This record gives sequence, structure tokens and C-alpha cells, in this order.
Amino acid sequence: MTEQSSESESIRIAHLAMLQGVIARMGSNSFTLKALAATFGSAAIAVMASAQKPSPHYAVAAVVPIVIFWLMDAQYLRYERSYRKLFERVRRGEEVEAYDLNAEPFMSETGHVLKLAVTGSVAWFYVAILISLGAVGLIIYLDRAVDSGPALKPSAEQTE
Repeated sequence: MTEQSSESESIRIAHLAMLQGVIARMGSNSFTLKALAATFGSAAIAVMASAQKPSPHYAVAAVVPIVIFWLMDAQYLRYERSYRKLFERVRRGEEVEAYDLNAEPFMSETGHVLKLAVTGSVAWFYVAILISLGAVGLIIYLDRAVDSGPALKPSAEQTE
């Protein structure tokens, strides 16, 4: 092995290590978003369950940040897949500038954020949280409807 090929192999290995670090951070960020969404959903359910006058509006208000977490998670998945494609090109020894971390050329291959948001690897988790919020909100709504009941008509004695 010549000195130049040994040096280029060292550069390729260092490049792969850098890309692997980026890919690991994307996975870590995705996990963190899932943890935040689960915490936020649990907190919303706890607030609804312990409120003096529970309102299903609490569940609706909790949906917005959870959907934002969902879309951010899908975006991290998109970046991760793009970096994996770049990693694969470097691994195969294809022509890539040394230490290049630009995965932008692969973004179109990974799909749109909304398309990734409905994939099984992302959607099942957030749908479960939203179903839980909806179920608790529905239970509170139905409980309030039963408690308020129909207005009682005054009796003949009360009207006199």
C-alpha cells in the first residue's frame, strides 16, 4: 500500500467517523423529541385529571406542541437518512470531497417531512399520544355532559 493511498484511507475513515457522529446525534435528537412529547402528553393528561373544572380544551391545547414535536422528529429522520446516504457513498469510496458533511444533495431522495411523519417509525408513537389525549378529553367531556344533565323543570308548587 502506498503512502498516498494509506493517507486517503485514513481520511476516508475519519470522514466516516464524522458522519457516524452526525447520524448518532440525529437519532439522539429524535429520541429526545419523543421523550419530550411523552412528557408533555402525560402532563396534559395529569392537568386534565386534576383540574377543579376539567375542560377538553386542555387536550386540544396539548395537541399543537405534540404535532410540532412530531414534525420535528420527522425532520430529524429526514436528515438522518440523508446523512446515511452520504455515509454510504463515502464508505463505497465514491467521489466525495474529503470531510464534506453536506447531505443536501440527498434530501430529495429521502422524501418530504410530511411523508416521513406518517411512516411507521414515527407516526405510531405520536398517534398513541394523541389518541390518549383524545380519549381523556372525551371522557371529561362526557362526564361534564352527564353531570350538568338536562335542566329540571320547576314543579307546580315552586312556580306559585
